Amino acid sequence: MKRLFVLSLDSLFYDDREWLRECPYLYEIWGNGSWVKEVQSVYPAMTYAAHATMLTGCYPDVHGIYHNEKIQVGRCYPDWHWRREELKVSTLIDAAQPLGYRFCVVNWPVTGGDPNIAYNIPEIWLETPEGDSRPRFLTVCSDGMEKLYDKYRGVLRWKYQPELDEFGVRCLQDVIEEHQPEVVMLHLSYLDHARHAFGGFSEEARQALLACDERFGRIVEQLKRLRLYDETNFVVVGDHGHLPVKQVFHPNVILREHGLIENEKDGSICRWKAYCHSAGLSCHVVLADPSDTGTRAYVEKLLQEMVCDERLGCEEILDAKMLKDQWHLSGPFDYVIEGRPGTSFGGECTGNLLTSANNRDYKISVSGHGHMPVKGPQPTFFLSGPQVKQGVVIERGRLIDEAPTWASILGVSMPEAQGISLNELLRDPIEIKK
Repeated sequence: MKRLFVLSLDSLFYDDREWLRECPYLYEIWGNGSWVKEVQSVYPAMTYAAHATMLTGCYPDVHGIYHNEKIQVGRCYPDWHWRREELKVSTLIDAAQPLGYRFCVVNWPVTGGDPNIAYNIPEIWLETPEGDSRPRFLTVCSDGMEKLYDKYRGVLRWKYQPELDEFGVRCLQDVIEEHQPEVVMLHLSYLDHARHAFGGFSEEARQALLACDERFGRIVEQLKRLRLYDETNFVVVGDHGHLPVKQVFHPNVILREHGLIENEKDGSICRWKAYCHSAGLSCHVVLADPSDTGTRAYVEKLLQEMVCDERLGCEEILDAKMLKDQWHLSGPFDYVIEGRPGTSFGGECTGNLLTSANNRDYKISVSGHGHMPVKGPQPTFFLSGPQVKQGVVIERGRLIDEAPTWASILGVSMPEAQGISLNELLRDPIEIKK
C-alpha cells in the first residue's frame, strides 16, 4: 500500500509563494515535487463546502454542503455541518478504506462520526466558550480518541487558534507514533483565523503560516525518525481565498422594515416570510413558503432594489437555476446575494443597515470569504513523494480534481467524483472509472 499525507492549510494562496520560501518544511515539499499554481474553489468559497469537495471530488450541489453552518432562522449560533452522514456522495475514505488503508483524520470538516476512519479527531466545538466540549466530541470521534482528547484537552481554548491546531497536531503525533496509519489528513486553520482578524496579507498572517510550518515540521521530523518520510506522498492544499472587508450590510433590516420579519421584544424572530443568512461575502436568501408567489415577487423586487442602491454593496442576485447552472450550488435557500468588493453580510434584523467590519464573527471580520471563487487570491496545491513527478507546473486547476488525484496516488478509483485525476502530476496513475 502507498502512504499519503494531505495537509490542508486553510486559506493558503498562490500569492503566498514568497512567504512559503521562509517555511523550510513546506518549501521542501514545493521544491521537490510538482505544483498547481491556482485552484478554483467552490461557491461559496467557504471552508466546509471546500473541504467537502476535496473529500468527494464533487461540487456542493452534489455533495450537499453549501456553507459552514446550517440555515436555522433566528439562531445566533447555527449548527455546523460536522458529520460525515451529511455528505450525499462517497469520499476518498470510502474508496480506500475497504482496501485496507487506515486513515487518521484530524480537524477535517464534515468527517464527524465517519465509521471508515480508524483514528478520527474531528473539528467540533460548543456554541459558546463556556461549557465542556468533551460530550459533543465523543459523539463524533472514533473509538479510543477520547483518551487523546483527555490527554490534550488542556491545550484547547474553545475554537480559538493557534490552540486548536496545536491540539490536533499533538493528537496526530501520538497516533503516528503508536499506529503509523497509511493515510493522514490534517486541517490547520490558524492562517485563516489570522487573515480574518488582521488582514489577508498582514504580518500576523505571515507569522501564522510560519507557525503552521513549525507544527508540520514536528510531524515531518517524527516521520523521518520512524523511517516513513521517504515513502510518504505529501500533498499541501489551500481551500479558498480572502478579500478585505470595509463594511457590513444587514439585509434583514430591510426585510423587517417591509414586514417580512417580525421580532419579539427581546429581538428574537417570532414570524418570518423571508430571511437572509450570511455566507460572509455572499448571502443566502430563504423564503418560508417558496410556493407563495406574491411574497416571492415582493422579495425579488426588494433584492433588485438592494443591487441598485450602490452604497449597500450588493453586486448581483442569483436565483436557484443560475446558482446550479453557473456555480454548481444548491441548498435550502432560494436566492444568493453576491457582494461587491469590500462588503460582507451580517444577520441583524434591527439597528443600522450598514456597520463597520469587526472580528466578533468570522463572516463580518476585516478580511473574509464566501464570495464567487473566481475573485481575489486563489488557493494553491503542491505535492511531492514517490508517486509524484518532479517539476510539473499546471497554471490553473479545479478543487474537484484534488480527491481523484489523491485516489490515484493510493491506487483506488472514485467513480462518483465529478473531477478527474491530474495524471500529469503522477507516476503510474490509475484511470478514474466513470
